[in-house]
Amino acid sequence: MPKNQSKIAIITDGGCDLTNKEVMQRGYSLIPIPLAFPDGSTSDSDAFAVRDFWEALLSDYESLPKTSQPNRISYDQKIQEAADAGFEEALIICISSGLSATIDVAEMAAENAVIPTRVLDSRIVTWSITVLCDQAVKAVNAGLTLDETYNYLLAVRDSMSLLFVFDTLEYLVRGGRAGRVAGLVASALDIKPILTFEDDGIIDSVKKTRGRKKAFQAIPAIVKERYNDSSNTDDVKYLMIYSDDQAHADELHKKMQEENVPGTYVDTVQLGIIVGIYAGTGLGATLYWRDLDPKDFITSAA
Repeated sequence: MPKNQSKIAIITDGGCDLTNKEVMQRGYSLIPIPLAFPDGSTSDSDAFAVRDFWEALLSDYESLPKTSQPNRISYDQKIQEAADAGFEEALIICISSGLSATIDVAEMAAENAVIPTRVLDSRIVTWSITVLCDQAVKAVNAGLTLDETYNYLLAVRDSMSLLFVFDTLEYLVRGGRAGRVAGLVASALDIKPILTFEDDGIIDSVKKTRGRKKAFQAIPAIVKERYNDSSNTDDVKYLMIYSDDQAHADELHKKMQEENVPGTYVDTVQLGIIVGIYAGTGLGATLYWRDLDPKDFITSAA
């Protein structure tokens, strides 16, 4: 089968928790998430190094900015830039619609875009979006068409599990992103729910535990149940994620290794500003997905 000659631009937003420079190195482009600070100043997610964010902003919750969705012009310009660079089509991968209206703006831009454009709801956040974008680049390089790439990403997205434990739900609740877990604020009782994103992209609780240690002890069994459904776990991969202190991710990772959780470890990574605003300090998390073969999704004729 000859390689598909169409050139597809991959575009995402600041919900991936990477900077524009970082995503460009990975083969796609970024539309930053706008930020508004309490003192009236504005900025965007591309203006802060991760270290600066965790060292300065989280020291005082009241100084944290609020996020909003990019405007229509941002998407129009980004798609036009792709067309000017010779791309023939575009695929936009957005932060979960359960948390943000960003996808609505992207879909409006796609309707009248200068090149054919599709929009994918990641239904998830942070490095999960980065993985989807990386997989999109992989699919395009494998010769998939725009529609084939979209369907491939749906399969990868639906294989994902992001399991995370917050030190406190205060940031999530005060930021208005608590989804179905707003009623679980019980820090006095040291309740540590294991949270995830459901199929509709809204945060919910998988299991309620008392204390971080018990939460981390429970996660390996959840992962095993989700990915030991067949004899083939060779395509399962995972990341460890932390907010301000890598020790939390390392503690969880050690427990997973002790329990022989399936999957190939890829890396330990840090949250950026967009998700960090709502996660706060003390987060430990893991992201699992199936690294599917893009060529299995080729349906176009040779």
